[in-house]
Amino acid sequence: MRGRPAAEEERFFELLRPEQGKLYRTAWAILGNEADARDALQEAVIRAYRAFSQLKGGEAAFPGWIRRILINQCTQILRRRARVIPVERPEDYRPEPAGVIPEHGEVWEAVRRLPEHYRSVVVLRFLADLSLEDIARTLDIPLGTVKSRLHTALKQLRSALTEADAERRGAL
Repeated sequence: MRGRPAAEEERFFELLRPEQGKLYRTAWAILGNEADARDALQEAVIRAYRAFSQLKGGEAAFPGWIRRILINQCTQILRRRARVIPVERPEDYRPEPAGVIPEHGEVWEAVRRLPEHYRSVVVLRFLADLSLEDIARTLDIPLGTVKSRLHTALKQLRSALTEADAERRGAL
């Protein structure tokens, strides 16, 4: 790539390699479809590569740093998507990639219906397995806000799943 020392480029990709799967799953969970997740990951990697020399905190900070870049990219895609009126949702006609998201069915559908700011916290906590402090750093929001959003999101999920269960029992 562009005039970067080979050792620095090699180190960037060594640090990226173990994170790629987690980053893709995070993007997929936030965005809800494979195409947008791939776009977000690709753009995040490009941005991270260009800014690699600005990484503060050493190599230990790399996972959180690139995750934050990815989440910013996902947020941009969600904002663009909000400005578009969809005629059809192609992801509704494609099966989910095998093994991408561990939660299928009602739980995952309930998570996907959460507003983005709640969904992001749930995805980072339970899919990316981040601590509340790491989520706060990643999203650049106060720890109290993370706790509040997670509490509200779980309350909404509980309600949605209870309602779905009641509907299912009523149909039996």
